[in-house]
Amino acid sequence: MVTDNQELKALKCSKCGGDLVKSFRSVYDDDEEENVNIPIAKCSACGQEFDQKTEEYYGVFADDLSADRDNSVFKLGIKGTLKDVEYEIIGRIRYQDEDEYEKSTWDEWFAVSSDGAYRYFVEEEGEIHSYEDYTPRSIDLESDPEKIEFEGRKISKSTGYVGRIVYAEGELSWKPEIGEPSTMYDFKKDGVKYTIERSEDEVSITRGERISNKAIIEAFGGEKEKEQHRNIDRKRKDYQKRAIVYLIGCIVTFLLIVFSFMTSDPVEGVMKLKNELASNILQIENNQKMYHSVVLYGPFDITKGDSLYSASVSIDESVRKLSLEWESFRLLLVPEERLLKATNNQVTQPAFKALFGEVDALKEPVECYSFSGDFWDEEGSDDEGKWHESDLSSEDDFVIDKPGRYYAYLELASQKPRPVSSVSVRLERVKSYRYYIIIMVVLACLVLYNRYRATTFNEVPLNQRKK
Repeated sequence: MVTDNQELKALKCSKCGGDLVKSFRSVYDDDEEENVNIPIAKCSACGQEFDQKTEEYYGVFADDLSADRDNSVFKLGIKGTLKDVEYEIIGRIRYQDEDEYEKSTWDEWFAVSSDGAYRYFVEEEGEIHSYEDYTPRSIDLESDPEKIEFEGRKISKSTGYVGRIVYAEGELSWKPEIGEPSTMYDFKKDGVKYTIERSEDEVSITRGERISNKAIIEAFGGEKEKEQHRNIDRKRKDYQKRAIVYLIGCIVTFLLIVFSFMTSDPVEGVMKLKNELASNILQIENNQKMYHSVVLYGPFDITKGDSLYSASVSIDESVRKLSLEWESFRLLLVPEERLLKATNNQVTQPAFKALFGEVDALKEPVECYSFSGDFWDEEGSDDEGKWHESDLSSEDDFVIDKPGRYYAYLELASQKPRPVSSVSVRLERVKSYRYYIIIMVVLACLVLYNRYRATTFNEVPLNQRKK
């Protein structure tokens, strides 16, 4: 039987018999947060509106919903062999999801095998699923208003959707009508995909699996489609190879980052020379006693400029442990040229005391880097018993713009009198892992891009329609 769309169209208003025309209704879309135009069929005589849940709507919009019906590798009358079985395409029905006011269609192609068995190829979003009729061991559609019992499994009726017929052609076992609805339930059981399709007159059950587009093209496609697939397959493999190369680059770069973190170049002689400017001077601030100490280390050489460095200040427990007390520090890194300029080239302890005694009041800072923190040692008890905690070191990263000779100014404030030598200062050049990180990010983006491109070329889309 050949079904013609013109025969099926219902272009008259069911209310007054007037002509139906294409129109739209403007509504506010909460997701888009703006007004959108929803297509509707409208009677030109009485103004009655028909939306996508009515048969009149599909009669008016049938041509729009079937405009790309020829964009498929399947055609009526063609034959193809799948898994050693020859099939002939004898019919097609196109459905539209009635919950979608935009085009959301899929095709169900009817095929008959050389031995007279029927098979259905469902084409949707460029994918093909092959189905056959199936008789379940048990099924109950009516007893439970919310669930369908299918071979011991419960299928929620809320997962169902309604497909409306928008186009039909070929030899079909019944005469479909434009807008005719069917409620469908898609689900998987034991890794197999099933579909229950329920119309007004009957219930049909099919089960199937996805068939690769390559297999469909080899079975039903012409030479043009086959050549297209070969070209796309070559592109897919090329993108896969590129993704592997970039992934190897990513791994190598990551290893370089790890190596950079684990290796460093210490600045030698930071604490070799020192000028102790103050030692445990008692001060009272906010009714709290503290002991103030100051030491100037250097000069020492920093030989690499425009590099990342790490500063580490810690309690040297070999000199004196921190015992239930606290100590704060401030570290300033001072270029020798700035220090000499600020002291008029007087490299003496009085000059240093005078300079750093007013260091926070200088119009132009002498330091090129500043770092501060706290050490503490505490104990107590709670519901879990006694506890003891401490923090005895602090680290920070910074960048030195240019090499040269530098001084390290260390200022300490402690709860109890402590020797200056109980605090250790360490500077080291860290390998430039940040550049490797940038390279790794770029390579990772290239990996993702090429994997995505390989995926898009993984199968030949048999049509451009989207559900």
